[in-house]
Amino acid sequence: MPTLLTDLSSPATVAAVEGNVVEWTRLKGLLPGVELHDDGDAVWLFSTLPGRGGAVAGARFTEKSADARIAEILAYHRRYLEPTLWWAGPSSAPADLGDRLRAAGLWCQQRLPGMAADLHAIRTDFRRPQGLAIAALEDFSIFRRYEHPFFGPATTERRRNLVGGVEWMVRQEPRRAWHFVASLDGIPVACSTVFLGAGAAGLYHVATLPKARGKGIGKAVTLAALEHARELGYRISILHASKDGEPIYRQIGYEEVCQVSHWYYSKARQIRQRLTGRD
Repeated sequence: MPTLLTDLSSPATVAAVEGNVVEWTRLKGLLPGVELHDDGDAVWLFSTLPGRGGAVAGARFTEKSADARIAEILAYHRRYLEPTLWWAGPSSAPADLGDRLRAAGLWCQQRLPGMAADLHAIRTDFRRPQGLAIAALEDFSIFRRYEHPFFGPATTERRRNLVGGVEWMVRQEPRRAWHFVASLDGIPVACSTVFLGAGAAGLYHVATLPKARGKGIGKAVTLAALEHARELGYRISILHASKDGEPIYRQIGYEEVCQVSHWYYSKARQIRQRLTGRD
C-alpha cells in the first residue's frame, strides 16, 4: 500500500496535485487502443481512437532537453493529426515549460486552482433532495439509454469510448477508481469519480445535468466519493477546480494549494499549419 498523505500543509500534498494525475494517466495508458510511454521524465499517451486521445503529465525535463523532448512527443500527434492535452503543475520542469509549450504550438486552454482537503475535516451537513440515490456504478449499460452527466449522450464513438474507458478503469485490480452516480427516479443526473494515487484521493468527472443543478445533488455525489476514500483510509483529497466548481469545493472544505495549467495541441491547428505553413 502506498504511503498515504496526512498533512494538508505538507509540500507532498502540493506534489500530489500533479502526482495523482500522473498515476491516473498511467492507468489510462493501459486502455485498449492506447500507447503508454513512461519515459522517466514524462508520462504520455497516444491513440488514434476517438475519446482515447493523447495526454502528457509529469514532465520533468532539463533546460537542455526540454525543447527536443516536447518536439519528440508532439511528433506522434503531428504525424496523425491527433490532439493532445498537456498537464503542467507545480512539479513540472523546467520553470519556463509553459513558454516552451506555447512556442511549440500548444495553447493554454485553462489555468485552474489545484485544491486539497482534509477528509477528516470536510463539511457533510448539506441537504440533499428526497429520493436521491447514489451508488458506485459497476454496470454502465444504463448510459446506453440515458445521458452521462459528464460525457453527454452516447451518440458518438468518442463519447462511447469515454464512458467505456471509465468503466474499464473501475474494473481493474487492484481497484483504484470508483465512479459514483446520483439518480432521481432511476435516471442518472450527476456523477463523480475518485481515483487513489500518489497517496491522495483524486476527484474527477464531477458534473450535474443542467436540469438538476441548484439542489445539492453535486455536493452529495462528491461527498459520496470522498466518504468512500475516507473509509479506505485516505486522509487527503486533491482536485483541479473549474471556475463553476471552485466555490462549491470551498464550501466542502477544499483550499487552493497551487496552480495547474491545461495546454492543448489541437487537430484544427495542425491542419491549418499544414495548409498555410504557419500557425
